[in-house]
Amino acid sequence: MKRGIYIILLMLVLQGQLYAQSGHAQPQALSLEEAVQFAMKHNKELQASELDIELRKKMITESISQGLPQVNASLDYSTNFGREMDFGGNASIKMEDRSSLGVSVSQLLFNGQWIVGLKTSKIAKAVSEQQVDINAQTIKENVYNTYYTILVTQRLVEILENNLANMSQIMEHTLNMYKAGTVEETDADQIRITVGQLKNNLLSMERTLDVNYNLMRIQLGLQAGTPLELTDSLDTFLGTDGLLALASKDFDINSNLDYQLTLTQEKLQEKMVALQKWAFAPSINASYSYQYLIKKGGFGSIPHTASVTMSIPVFSGLQRKALLDQEKITLEQTLINKSLLEDNLKLQEEQYKFDLKNALENYNLQKDNVAVAQKVLESYRNKYKVGTISSLDLTQANNNYLEAENNYTSACLTLLEAQTQLLKLFNELK
Repeated sequence: MKRGIYIILLMLVLQGQLYAQSGHAQPQALSLEEAVQFAMKHNKELQASELDIELRKKMITESISQGLPQVNASLDYSTNFGREMDFGGNASIKMEDRSSLGVSVSQLLFNGQWIVGLKTSKIAKAVSEQQVDINAQTIKENVYNTYYTILVTQRLVEILENNLANMSQIMEHTLNMYKAGTVEETDADQIRITVGQLKNNLLSMERTLDVNYNLMRIQLGLQAGTPLELTDSLDTFLGTDGLLALASKDFDINSNLDYQLTLTQEKLQEKMVALQKWAFAPSINASYSYQYLIKKGGFGSIPHTASVTMSIPVFSGLQRKALLDQEKITLEQTLINKSLLEDNLKLQEEQYKFDLKNALENYNLQKDNVAVAQKVLESYRNKYKVGTISSLDLTQANNNYLEAENNYTSACLTLLEAQTQLLKLFNELK
């Protein structure tokens, strides 16, 4: 009885797996905001960069440990194989085996390079954190743009499907008219070729859509083939009021992640200069050792030893000065790069705002063109049905409409990408 129940359960599990593998698994439904949040948790590139923070934490621990007490223990055993030490005449001493247990403790009392190096390692950790933030921002930008690309591609697929359905009806109507002898064969051929081109364009656009979905899966950290559904519509992101406000917004350079990173790198390089300056300063160490003789033999030894040592650098063949000069030059380069970045960011602000305004104007123009082209196409379809225009005229009107739709869709994507790059500059990709 139990065996039969086990077999039934196993069959149900296998059926569920086959059902999932056959493409009937519940799709991952994501809005744009949800897609960004999902990518922040599962993107593999971001996960790899976050390990740099953990690496820096371990390096800080390593730096701290150099200033903590260092304790070592030793166990020693020595033998002279019963050899005697002859002092002449009848005087001799037999060398006994010897065994001892030792403990030594050393402590760094003062070292300027260690103190500055500890601060430097903490700033280096901050640099790693900011690098992760920049990587996360780039991933957000990629998710934004891929999400938009999928939406506009889906729109083109829907347009081609509707257009293909309408032209297929016209082709059927044309064939019936040709059979009735009211139109010429060239009219039927012209419509048939147009329908064939539409089918090819539709297949190409569907493949492009699949490629974009695969790209989105990689950005989200999903496995290949995972069903994915985007819940936001294209119209959701095409409100012009917010775009106009964004194009006129003042730019706070201190909010830019790249600039924040440069400021931290400047602090880091200043610490590197200080680190090399402290190489000219003395350092102080203290040590203590204790040795317990487990087996005494030969001469005795002093069990307790303590010492304090001051190490004073005197001359190193100009090596320390050369290292200091190198760090000073690197600091100067960092300051120049910061100034250059400031100029580039201000230039980017002007360019991105210019791009956004141009994209918005072109979007409004192409939106009007679509409305006009659609009216013209509908008018030509009606005229063609009553025989007042040729199939060539209808085909040309249809091509003009598809071109207008393609231009409009391209304008939508350009507008959204221009918005995204400006948001990234302002560090407002939420």
